[in-house]
Amino acid sequence: MTGEFFELLDLWRRQAAFAGGFAALAPSAGFVVATRLAQMAGQPSFAGVQEAERMVSEKMSAVMEGGFAASRALAGLALAPSPVAAGHIMVSAGEAALKPAARKLRANARRLSR
Repeated sequence: MTGEFFELLDLWRRQAAFAGGFAALAPSAGFVVATRLAQMAGQPSFAGVQEAERMVSEKMSAVMEGGFAASRALAGLALAPSPVAAGHIMVSAGEAALKPAARKLRANARRLSR
């Protein structure tokens, strides 16, 4: 019983860390969106068109990469020995799905802040 309790606490810790990590992306996301909107609101330019194309292609690749990573993580869900183990697998899938988008977001924030 004690082992299960500590497993559950560990799952809650992982979920809280995942939610905190997700929330920590908000300032960077706001900066990137505001910077890109300001660029697009100005005079149309070749650089603006390139940025819009980059924005769409990066999102598509991050979604595909994250989806594949999450599906790989979820593959073991049917074999999970307990609901807590299934919860760990689902948190792992969420982390795997978010990782590519977070990486692109941080890179864009660095690039656009120059």
